[in-house]
Parts: sequence; structure tokens; C-alpha cells
Amino acid sequence: MQIVVNDTNIFFDLIIAEMVEMFLRLPFEVHTTDFVINEIEEEEQKIIIAEIIARGELIVVTSEPTDLEIVYEKMNQNHQLSIEDCSVWHYSEVNNFTLLTGDGALRKAALKAGVDVKGLLFVFDELVERGLLLPQLAFEKLKILLNAGTRLPQKECDDRIKMWLNG
Repeated sequence: MQIVVNDTNIFFDLIIAEMVEMFLRLPFEVHTTDFVINEIEEEEQKIIIAEIIARGELIVVTSEPTDLEIVYEKMNQNHQLSIEDCSVWHYSEVNNFTLLTGDGALRKAALKAGVDVKGLLFVFDELVERGLLLPQLAFEKLKILLNAGTRLPQKECDDRIKMWLNG
């Protein structure tokens, strides 16, 4: 089973599109860091994430002091990244897990460091490919996210929309 490490924005996007339960049906073991969980402020989002944790479908790792040194070093070298960003990058890197993020700066830094990085469109692809999300519904969910201001690569979105609608 593939282990994926979720950044905060992936959770937010899945919640906005009402795709959390679909996502959890993928053959992934989902991890994140305590920093990401602590970043969630909206009550509805907290409740959803707490339920996932309680069901054992989200593993939250606590950063150790030695990890924090490296996380802060990454932040010092990448000023545009937050502690949450650097925590998931570090955790993915040391464990050779796939990082799921929609943050362009984090994606670039993690890829440069040799981390396998995927985004929300990868999640859509997996859901459609495995029959967990019908193409028409994938189009509708993607439209919801784009209308909500989620920053996704336009050309890749257009390509998927054409593929999903022309099946």
C-alpha cells in the first residue's frame, strides 16, 4: 500500500469538494504531521479531520526535537515555506513517502530534494481510474474547486475536463 503524506491544502480541497470519503477509499495509507493538524482552524474542518483520525484512517505523526531542527533549517533555506510545509516535506523525505500538496513552492523545493510529489489532480486521476468517481462527477467536483479559487494548473485541468466529458 502506498503511503501518502498530506499537506493542509489537500485536506481543505477535499473537504470543499466533499471528496474526503472517496479519497479514503483509495489504496493509500494517509499520514500527516501534527503541525498540519494544528493549522486547521475552521470548526467544520476540525470535526471532519478528527473523525478520520478517530477511525484510524489518518495517521498523525508528532515531530521529534531532532526533526524540528531539520524543519527549521528547511524553513531558513526556503523563506516562502511555512513550518507546516517543511514538516510534511521532511517527513516525506526521510521516510521515502509520496507528498501530496497543492503548494507550488513546496512542490518545487521537495522535488528538488528528490521527494515524490503529487497533487490534487493525481487524486482525481486515481479516483476516476479506480471507478470511485465517475468522469461527469469528477468534472463537477473540479469545477467546484476552480470556482472556490483553488490554484490548479489550468492546462492540466482543461485536458482532464476534455477527457472526462468526451470519455
